[in-house]
Amino acid sequence: MSMIVVFIVLSVCAIVAAFQQARPEWPMPLSYNIIINEGMALLATLVYGIFAHFAIAIINRLRK
Repeated sequence: MSMIVVFIVLSVCAIVAAFQQARPEWPMPLSYNIIINEGMALLATLVYGIFAHFAIAIINRLRK
């Protein structure tokens, strides 16, 4: 459940950041900025999920 919240928050931040980064004088279209930022949001969510999984596994192991 927490990964879904993290992904939604990061996706909103990625889209807002893409709109703020878009400039008419830059050759990169807005869609490419959104794709790059969403890719970073997915990567950050994946890393968060891996760390959360290991943290839960370590906590469960220490309880036993």
